[in-house]
Amino acid sequence: MPSFTKTAIKQSFLKLLNQRPLSQITVKDIVEDCSVNRNSFYYHFQDIPSLLEEIIMEEADAIIASITPNTSLEEIIQTTLQHIQENKTIVLHIYRSTNRDFYERHLMTICEYATKQYIKSKHLDAFLCDTDYELLISFVKCELFGQMIQWLSHGMALDMTARTQGICRLFEGCIKYVLLQDK
Repeated sequence: MPSFTKTAIKQSFLKLLNQRPLSQITVKDIVEDCSVNRNSFYYHFQDIPSLLEEIIMEEADAIIASITPNTSLEEIIQTTLQHIQENKTIVLHIYRSTNRDFYERHLMTICEYATKQYIKSKHLDAFLCDTDYELLISFVKCELFGQMIQWLSHGMALDMTARTQGICRLFEGCIKYVLLQDK
């Protein structure tokens, strides 16, 4: 269980990140906002990027934990998008920073997990050889990731609900086509 101080540091950081870009936040800003000393910050975190990575990892884990085995791919994508939109300013500040690789890495983890759950729910692993199964996972997760990155790069202005529905229809069609070819 995180300590009160560690939680306060995270909350202050997120508050500040909601107000200004990551490049304009210093350790001094964080500790002044949450009324702890610099040593307390450095006791819990090596630096701001390590603080950022821990927060992103926790958020990714929370999204993954919300995915149940029978959740449709569309529901998984919508849940992820909703979580991102609820934290729009923070996410865009991270995405537009030099530390966006943390965010992208964990977004890819979410896309991979969602893809595997989707493929398991369709019982496709029973119909595909290992090579095709891995290729399908790679294809779907990379497409999901690419669509989300495109959405982020456009400042979340694209209509992702419609795009999600279209992506899911395309995946369903591709999967049916692949399964028919194997017969």
